[in-house]
Amino acid sequence: MTLRNTPSTSPTWFEWLTHTDSRNMTLARRGRVTATLLVIVALAALVVLVIQFIATQSAQSSLTPTSVLVRLALIMSVLSGLFYVNRRGYVIEAGLAFSLLTLFANFVLLDLTVDTLPGPAVLIVPVLMAGLLGTPAAAFGIALLAIVSHLYVNLNANPNFLSALGPNIAGLFSLYANVTAVALASFLFARTTNAALEESTEYSLSLTSHQQALEARYERQQRYLRATATVARAIVGVRDLDELLRQTTALIKDTFEYYHVQVFLLDEDNEFAILRQSTGEAGQKLLERGHRLPVGSLSVIGQVTAGGRPVIALDTDAIHRRNELLPNTRAEMALPLLSGNRVTGALDLQSEDLEAFGNEVRPILQTLADQIAIAIDNVRLYEETEISMRRLEELFDETSQRQWSEFLNQARSSERRQTYGPESKSLQVQRSGIVNRVLSAGGVIISTGRDGRQAFLSAPVVVRNEVVGVLGVEPTGPREWSQDDLQLIQGIADRTALAVENARLYLQAQRSADRERLVNTIAQKLQRAPSLALLLESVTQELSGALGTENVYAEINLQSPIADVRRDVSAAGFDDADQEFIEGAMSSVRQEEEAEEQPSVNAAPHDESEEARAEL
Repeated sequence: MTLRNTPSTSPTWFEWLTHTDSRNMTLARRGRVTATLLVIVALAALVVLVIQFIATQSAQSSLTPTSVLVRLALIMSVLSGLFYVNRRGYVIEAGLAFSLLTLFANFVLLDLTVDTLPGPAVLIVPVLMAGLLGTPAAAFGIALLAIVSHLYVNLNANPNFLSALGPNIAGLFSLYANVTAVALASFLFARTTNAALEESTEYSLSLTSHQQALEARYERQQRYLRATATVARAIVGVRDLDELLRQTTALIKDTFEYYHVQVFLLDEDNEFAILRQSTGEAGQKLLERGHRLPVGSLSVIGQVTAGGRPVIALDTDAIHRRNELLPNTRAEMALPLLSGNRVTGALDLQSEDLEAFGNEVRPILQTLADQIAIAIDNVRLYEETEISMRRLEELFDETSQRQWSEFLNQARSSERRQTYGPESKSLQVQRSGIVNRVLSAGGVIISTGRDGRQAFLSAPVVVRNEVVGVLGVEPTGPREWSQDDLQLIQGIADRTALAVENARLYLQAQRSADRERLVNTIAQKLQRAPSLALLLESVTQELSGALGTENVYAEINLQSPIADVRRDVSAAGFDDADQEFIEGAMSSVRQEEEAEEQPSVNAAPHDESEEARAEL
């Protein structure tokens, strides 16, 4: 089982020292054990040889410092070689070599001249090391080699070794039986341990793989969320629909690395999804064609605009319409653009990867589509608001201009123009020309008088972006006008415009109040009228006084609607025939009224009517 690269912390010095290059986790753990034993043996040998080196300083020692140093160099070289082989990843080879070296060292260091048999540890330890550090079957090989070597060494030293043992030969066979049993136990233990290590490795790799998958998924989601936030920040301040769609499609294509991105919007009748923005050269060709798809058609866009739900199609699906301009599309996803519960369009995404639109990215893409739909609604609402504001401004300008015209018409000519100082006829003509120039230019006009003409400084009086007057000064001779002079006359002109507007509004409000007061007064008098005739008489009298005319009439009649006749002929004017018709109609009305009156009318009601009329 191979290892995978997983993020980890920095290793400690001991982990670095016992590290092996094996990518098999089981062998890597066994190699750490081998490296640890090699380090321990090297330190133990170093301590022993240092003690022997110190002992060579005494006269009784048979060793020389040179021989001790040679032994030290030889042992360290062998151990270093095994350590290097183990570190390079040859763990089994290093373990077997270490077991053989241990067996050989035991026989070299064993003093075979003694009469007693060697201890079982001399043979058992290499067998255990072979089973644990090498392959499980190697324990039997090392055990056999240890038994044969033991017999060979003893027989070589004493050919009568077996006969000399006598009754003790049973102990020798007991030793060999123990070595064989240890080999069997080491074999079984090594197999069980290796199986457990394999299972542990599988479980660890499974956890590692699952963790890597979760980390990769988390990283993709974070990337998608960052991309969504980037797109949202980029389009939040855009107020032009075409620019909004252009930036949106470009950002999605670059951020998510899709093959092609485009946006469709429904027409006013919700019959066709019209392509409004598309990326790349292919997108420009589609826009030039006026590409559109019917709502509900057998296509990704047709289905998503009809159903209002995301649709995903691979290049092998029937719903996918292959486009000759986009030959590399392998997967396509369309998401609805919703305004409330109403579908207004679709966001179309195309990728070269079949698995580009997995479950983890779909909610994020739908959120992005919702943000785009909101941005489109905001842009449309902004455009509608702009249109409404322009209409209101135009209406306000027309109303203001009409009110100003009425205001100026009601004012006398002498009130609309004032001068300070004498004004000759020629000066009046010159000032008229200057006024016309200021009214046309809408800005300050100056003349220094160096050309021999009259010097002047004139500024417009502007109310609500409308030039309503002119304010000007004329020195007695030539004059260089400074910036302070310009700012001064412009400031006074602005204050004048504000004061004139306030005066107009005040007079308008005063006239409205007077008119309302008059209407209320007439209404109070009408409410006290005891009969219809006195009410209409009072109406005509009050209108005559309010409007300054004696020709006023009032009529309440449903049987002979003279008012309709009067309304029909009023537009074209009255000729003789029309006048005769109206007079005849009015005569008929008077006859009907006289016929309805009672013949016997006493004096009391007449007196009461006279009193009511006098009261009114």
